[in-house]
Amino acid sequence: MALKSEGKVVSTINLPYIKSYTDRLGTRRHYFNRRGEPGTALPGLPGSREFMAAYQSCLDAAEANRPSKAVARGHKIIPGSVDDVALRYYASAEFRTLAPITQATYRNEIDKFRREKDKNGNPHGPKAMAMLDRRGVKALVAEKADMPGAANKRLRTIKLLVKVAIEEELRNDDPTTGVKPLRVGNGEGFLVWEETHIEQFERHWPIGSKPRLALALLLFTAQRRSDVVRMGRQHIRNGMISVRQQKTGAYLDIPIHADLAPILDAVTVDIPAFLLSEIGKPFQPTSFGNWFGDRCRDAGLPKGYNAHGLRKAACRRLAESGCTTKEIMAISGHKTIEEVERYTRSADQKKLAQKAIDRLPRSN
Repeated sequence: MALKSEGKVVSTINLPYIKSYTDRLGTRRHYFNRRGEPGTALPGLPGSREFMAAYQSCLDAAEANRPSKAVARGHKIIPGSVDDVALRYYASAEFRTLAPITQATYRNEIDKFRREKDKNGNPHGPKAMAMLDRRGVKALVAEKADMPGAANKRLRTIKLLVKVAIEEELRNDDPTTGVKPLRVGNGEGFLVWEETHIEQFERHWPIGSKPRLALALLLFTAQRRSDVVRMGRQHIRNGMISVRQQKTGAYLDIPIHADLAPILDAVTVDIPAFLLSEIGKPFQPTSFGNWFGDRCRDAGLPKGYNAHGLRKAACRRLAESGCTTKEIMAISGHKTIEEVERYTRSADQKKLAQKAIDRLPRSN
């Protein structure tokens, strides 16, 4: 692709939606320019840390702000409906000030709920928010009781929509009050991988395979899937992987573990990210999560073991190795001690139990 500007040919670098040109002072400038949207100037040189971070933020924002399928088809929005509340939320300052990856996550969950149908085949989107009562909330959660994690996501989505409906004066009560989330696995959310699960996965997927690379990146960086899918050779400097977390915006420099180095070295092709989808492009976080979950099933792991469980396993390993809470936070990027303690509670229990047993007197 090429454009002409001030008599000079404008070329693009090898990334979608990028347009580049040389200004009248001889400075090379790069813009994120997606059709129908205003251009955004990108800092630094292509491939640099600041350039790629800004580029990914533009991609995430463009995806998060893409109209839902119902709106794109010209679907009529009923005032006071779930659809109406959802669109009011998307237009709110609260939503627009969220990080792009958080916007995309919330939008995906809300739009999924809008499209889902009840037992009579009617989608939830056109239904009146004012008609939702506590019994209805419990019934909606119970529909997914065989998948506790999905049920709890639905409950969180409904809570958010109800909060917006109250703020928009479409109702004055909260029917989700007192409706508790379902217990998932060990009661602490995503299942934490134990060493036996990691070894089982590694036996099935050898070094050189994409699933093994994904596992290693998740396990040895303790990052979220939204950060792992963006990692590439351009993020490696002086034995470190440099990460700008999508959720928090924090910059982290994570030393490359000795077991991770040979797995990264096995990636010999010069590609924009270590992990590419079947169409040769970097994964979106959700599609990566689905793909990795399937690879876990291929390795014989039970349902419930997924990418986020490896983030918890990484924190568990660090805790069991004697790392302090602050040392773990320096790797994982967690902002509060309470968050890390949730991940390391099991390791702390084991260490305390061992100390307690060791203190017991022994019989002669």
